[in-house]
Amino acid sequence: MFSKNLSVDKILKGKISIKQFKKGFRYGFEAVFLAAFVNGYLKKFKKNKISLADVGSGVGAISLIIAYQNNKINITAIENNDSFLDIANENIIINNFQKQINAIKGDIFNIDSNLKNSFDIVVTNPPFYDQQRKKSENDLNNCAKRIIDYESWIDNSLKLLKHGGIIFLIIPTGLLEKSLISLGKKTGSFKIFPIWPNQKHSSKRLILFAKKGGVSPTELMPGLRLFNKQGKIDKKAKTYSNNGIFNFL
Repeated sequence: MFSKNLSVDKILKGKISIKQFKKGFRYGFEAVFLAAFVNGYLKKFKKNKISLADVGSGVGAISLIIAYQNNKINITAIENNDSFLDIANENIIINNFQKQINAIKGDIFNIDSNLKNSFDIVVTNPPFYDQQRKKSENDLNNCAKRIIDYESWIDNSLKLLKHGGIIFLIIPTGLLEKSLISLGKKTGSFKIFPIWPNQKHSSKRLILFAKKGGVSPTELMPGLRLFNKQGKIDKKAKTYSNNGIFNFL
């Protein structure tokens, strides 16, 4: 599929090509940094032959970045929108990740029983706008950002995990309390990684790590600033974005 509505963009300094819609929802720093965080974990603990579910995978940005850094990983990219799913399958092919990524149509609110308790890792960048927020004129933007039931999204994502499996999320900082309450029913060993715009402003996004059945104390990690005092992208942020891996763990 290619049309005037699509663009082909390069990520990881041109190592990955990604088709996406020109207007409406497009991948952003959230996808890149969440994937880089997962890659840092996998490299640090030398995790191989991992089964990973990318819930709400969109056009596949997170799955592509993780696959690039982990050639033995088995990724199931789960997406319920046909337009995003078609483009995700094209992105898998043009980047030659057919052996690592399988994109499937699935509804996280009605998950296939065959997928339950199947994955070592779940990764998700969940929609976060509630139903009261004014809708966008772009239907695909609404699909990607507007969530029906955030707590159910979390609960059903956890059903995909094996006992001892790990969920990684990137969320608005304002959803931290709600996320911890939802995750706390079945998980623990939380790690919280804040992302600040700069030195003057509060965190707007954070990465949240939780282990199914975990009991270790919660850890507030050092976090990352996106821009320095001069308004330029921070050196660490640029390195992580270019390489698709955090090396802090």
